Amino acid sequence: MSVKLPPFESNLVRLMLVSYRLMAIHHEFPNQMKPTNDALFIRSVFREVAIEQLHNFVKIRLDLLRNPNFKKLDDIIKVVIEPILQHEKPIKEIRDNYVAHIQEQGRRFKVMMNDIVLKHNLPTNWAYWSYLCGLEFMYYGMVENNFKKECDRAEKLHSAKSGIALKITSGFHMKDVVRKMGEIFNPIQIKLDDNGYQTNISKANLNMLRKKYPKSQKP
Repeated sequence: MSVKLPPFESNLVRLMLVSYRLMAIHHEFPNQMKPTNDALFIRSVFREVAIEQLHNFVKIRLDLLRNPNFKKLDDIIKVVIEPILQHEKPIKEIRDNYVAHIQEQGRRFKVMMNDIVLKHNLPTNWAYWSYLCGLEFMYYGMVENNFKKECDRAEKLHSAKSGIALKITSGFHMKDVVRKMGEIFNPIQIKLDDNGYQTNISKANLNMLRKKYPKSQKP
């Protein structure tokens, strides 16, 4: 489509995208509270995504505030997102140093994540991050209700332009994933061993692979 969204509606699309991501994290956090290492790591990933998207939200809101009608609404509902705005600085610092970029430009871990957390007294418990995500989505709901015409138009044009309905099959099914990963991973283990490198598997399993992948042997 050649239709361009005006700036305000374009920013509403940005807000919508961020809000739905944060909603997904808010809803999924409680499902990942199992006392396992995998669940702990997933929670950490969720928190990183939350940090990235909350940082986006802060910037998008500033762009939306250029619209006087939006600012009038924001003046009333801003209280909902005050907990997010209070942590704007540490969210940006963690995002810049550990999420969107990992110690680029020679930073070499001059500041550790714990330093940022302690300096700003940033809560780290999982429930708090679910809370922040939920607050942002509540804010978005009030924006959407009061700019429904603009949001509907923006979402419609964005959906048409973004190719949401476009599907390209990979030929993969969930039952294929581990097997197809193994087709790449297993022969490499043989080559690593043949060239004097450490493998990721035991000698017993390596011998089994040699029988399964005879073409991967040294000539």
